[in-house]
Amino acid sequence: MYLRFWILVLLCATPICKAAQIVEYNVVVAQPSVTVAVAIGNEMYPLQPHPTIPFLHTGSAPGESDYRYVQLEPFDYEAFERPALMHAERTFNEVYGRPWNQLRLPALPKVFDIPFDNGQSQLYRDGVIANLLFEFDPVALQQLHSDKMNKVAKINGKLSYISHDHVQQFEQVSLKVGGHSSRTWAKVPYKLKLKTQDGLYDRWSLKLRPEATDATLMREKLYSDVLQASGVLGPQGAYARVYFNGRPAGLYLIMDDTTDESFLRQAIHHGSEQAVIGAVVKADAGKGEYAADLAYHGDTVESYDPLVYVAKGGEGDGMAGLIDLTRFIAQFDLATHPSAKDATALLDQWNQKINLHHFLRQVACEWLGGNWDATVYSGNNYMLYKHPKSQQLITIPMDFDFTFGNGLEADQRKLMTGRWIDFTAERMVHSYLWEKVMSVPAFQDIFIDALHKINDHVTNPTTLIPRAQALAYMIEPEVAWDKGIERWTTGATSRQLPNSAPFLQALEQGTGADDDKIGMMEWIQQKYDTVVADLKGLEHLAPEEKETLMTANAQYIKGIPRVVFERAEEALGEEIGEDAKDLIMPLANLKLRQKKLRQTSAVST
Repeated sequence: MYLRFWILVLLCATPICKAAQIVEYNVVVAQPSVTVAVAIGNEMYPLQPHPTIPFLHTGSAPGESDYRYVQLEPFDYEAFERPALMHAERTFNEVYGRPWNQLRLPALPKVFDIPFDNGQSQLYRDGVIANLLFEFDPVALQQLHSDKMNKVAKINGKLSYISHDHVQQFEQVSLKVGGHSSRTWAKVPYKLKLKTQDGLYDRWSLKLRPEATDATLMREKLYSDVLQASGVLGPQGAYARVYFNGRPAGLYLIMDDTTDESFLRQAIHHGSEQAVIGAVVKADAGKGEYAADLAYHGDTVESYDPLVYVAKGGEGDGMAGLIDLTRFIAQFDLATHPSAKDATALLDQWNQKINLHHFLRQVACEWLGGNWDATVYSGNNYMLYKHPKSQQLITIPMDFDFTFGNGLEADQRKLMTGRWIDFTAERMVHSYLWEKVMSVPAFQDIFIDALHKINDHVTNPTTLIPRAQALAYMIEPEVAWDKGIERWTTGATSRQLPNSAPFLQALEQGTGADDDKIGMMEWIQQKYDTVVADLKGLEHLAPEEKETLMTANAQYIKGIPRVVFERAEEALGEEIGEDAKDLIMPLANLKLRQKKLRQTSAVST
């Protein structure tokens, strides 16, 4: 034993033994005025605040040994050791208390290609949580939050973006509170604009989504992943920790602002500065007199509620394109169409108006993901983009927090367990585009094929649940952190998972609220089983049987015109619901009252 000791001493005294490589250590500690060090063995090496990047501490120390970060005032240390750097000269921009920098998550298989260049951006790299550190005038920042219902108020300031391998700083950014009903929550959404030539990974206009309505903070991200895998152009999403003047705001989902010209240029026109950007119409059911159901109201712009259909910039007249589409939908009648039996001719005609395959994949995702606050079920949260060359309208969805069992109270279970033809059958709010498209058997075939493939390969529980579990593991400590943050505004409290339930286990169940009784995992499994049963046997039908079934489907899926409900409410003198069942009993009671009134009048006479 002694001989071995002296051999070791002699070897270390020779040039064979060399000092450990010096490494640059970098860690983000989101607390102001804190002293930070890196602990290697029994030694601590101080790190200094970066001179220009807030919250980033950096310094040099030996490598080739496991290490952890330590806060000295007040004293605290990471509960785990990080593996030694054997060859690298610097660490990533690590985050204090988080043991990983980037995770490898199971990806969803791609079953359809997006028919455009969807502008893949490094901002949305998988398995990464970045840090957004804002600096604003304190008075302006407080005023923005105090006056959060003001939809035009905005403030200007600075932003430092820190991911594990990239730092970018912006001297001029603008921020405003976003959303409609979502701004009533204490954790509010924001809209961010970057005033710089290069943007942030080729993005200049972004939404910061708070996920306050979703206790898992995962549904919107997961639904966005489903869209990408299903060949549907829509906003991508990435998580970030957000801070204002050193104070945390919480975990947010960074998402594309799809109505912005910069997104359209990147996503559809290959980022070309020479490309002409077409007109945009944003569809919104939350502000006007009716839903954006694409009903035809006439040939003049004044016939359409400007709060429901909002035309935004671009080349050409957005409302003219919308009116042309609604007129075409209203006038299309398969029974009298000269090409009723020619599926190719019908597809060509419809594709001159709208990208039909893209629309049908989008609706398939709405059905599979339970996205009720969207195009078909609510006439909401989508936009129409008119491509300036093809003159074709492209539907683009947005805002996906009400998915996978979240919201809507009783109807969520019906959407989870019902047939696809039940989507908006006999409802006041329904999509005229969806109904007319489904009147063509060949288009039903396209939809059912998309539904089948997406359900089999993307939303299949064997694929989607591992993805959801990996996302849950990634954000679990961030959700706990977010839960304890003091909000910047007053308002409704963010949805919370059941008390004491472990985060991963709590994904199996809802919070118990009337509109959140279905767990995300429950939805994924049950919906898959329901769709398998719904589509079973279709491929074995004879052509005549299939055509008969599809003709019946086209009649069944129809909604009830809004005017019927309005007349009923006028006769009743009270508001009623939005389904056929909401018409039956009140009208029956009205007839009974009228009958009794007539009888009373007859007796009096």
